[in-house]
Amino acid sequence: RRVGNPSSMALDPETVCRVALGLMFLGAVCIGLPHRQRADRAGGRVSIRADPAWFWILMGLVGPPVTLVCVAFLIQPRWVDFASIAAPPWLRLTGAPAGLAGLALFGWMFRHLGLNVTSTSMPRGNATLVTTGPYRWIRHPMYSAVLILLAAASLLTANAVVVIGGFPIFALLAARSHLEEQRLVEKFGDAYRTYQSRTGRFLPRLTRRR
Repeated sequence: RRVGNPSSMALDPETVCRVALGLMFLGAVCIGLPHRQRADRAGGRVSIRADPAWFWILMGLVGPPVTLVCVAFLIQPRWVDFASIAAPPWLRLTGAPAGLAGLALFGWMFRHLGLNVTSTSMPRGNATLVTTGPYRWIRHPMYSAVLILLAAASLLTANAVVVIGGFPIFALLAARSHLEEQRLVEKFGDAYRTYQSRTGRFLPRLTRRR
């Protein structure tokens, strides 16, 4: 009986990382896009002009390089070897369960946010204050999910552009969250202030704020 070469039968870690990254991107689109479209059909599209111009300008500078490197990695990793980081395969492969965790939080968040979701910091006119699901513990689970997915992409690609670019992307979202909370206080008043006192912004709060 012919026995195959064990080395040829082993799955290449680089291939596993590429497949995991592709599935992560596909999962994020399949989860987020239908919810956003459903919310826009029900309540109308909220213009991106609701956010400050600096947010979209800076996001337009840091977002595309990260996206392009990830796409290039999916197609042909050699194209982005110039920025590769030496990382052991076991460390890179931890990006797969991290990506799964990020998608799980993403889906959980959308299921509870429902028709309230927008692409901006401006709440919809008919928005309700959501305090269930992940919102029971954190006020911005969407941004927390993005952070996890950025970390997962950094591990899977082992690319400096993705690693470095992830920091300003999340920093911009964190900065926008302050404006978002100001608008939520204006809309919901003391109900949102009370909610703030018992929840964390991106991580669960350990102590209740006075």
